[in-house]
Amino acid sequence: MGFNKRYINYQNTITALQSNKLKDYYGKSDAFIFDDERSAKVYNLFVEGKTTDEILKLLNSEKILD
Repeated sequence: MGFNKRYINYQNTITALQSNKLKDYYGKSDAFIFDDERSAKVYNLFVEGKTTDEILKLLNSEKILD
């Protein structure tokens, strides 16, 4: 049995978020390795139960969406 880790970056996070596939992007990994703070912030919002639209609105309001 292996240990599944996933490297998460902001560009792929935004792509998954905009296509409404954030849950699939995170998948069934045992650990996440975040390349930056912004992608970790999106993950935290996702874990809190925020919807895709809510996350996008929060990112846009904070002007951290590229």
